[in-house]
Amino acid sequence: MTLRPLTLSAAALTAVLALGACSGAADEDAAPVDAPSTQATETPSASPSAPAATDQPTEAPTSEAPVEADLAIVIAGDEVSPNAVEISVGRGEPVLISFDTDRGGELHVHSKPEQYVEFEAGASQQELVIEVPGQVEVEDHDTGDVVAVISVT
Repeated sequence: MTLRPLTLSAAALTAVLALGACSGAADEDAAPVDAPSTQATETPSASPSAPAATDQPTEAPTSEAPVEADLAIVIAGDEVSPNAVEISVGRGEPVLISFDTDRGGELHVHSKPEQYVEFEAGASQQELVIEVPGQVEVEDHDTGDVVAVISVT
């Protein structure tokens, strides 16, 4: 009886080795098949980098788009906004002004020295730099409306 379990173990071992040999032969034959599968696996890996490439062009237009303004002025006829918005900047620090207007005009900046910022009808942006600290009113020259009070420190 002792031989019988050994015989069964030997037979089982032989079957496992035979299957393993078949499996090994199949793996060798399957290597070319696995290679495209590996490439297919790498293609999805490349696919996530494709959206990353898609993200990059999305970022490029963002960098080309106008920078968010410190002061966004909208003028429709005699309606001017904002109304006396408060802005704080450091001395010599630029204030970016965006215009969305249906008419050309001019801002009167009550700084020392006084400044004027001309704008055309449509959308545009300009920078304003104030060198002398203090409270500076910015008004639409045509209507006299104060659009901003800039605190320069």
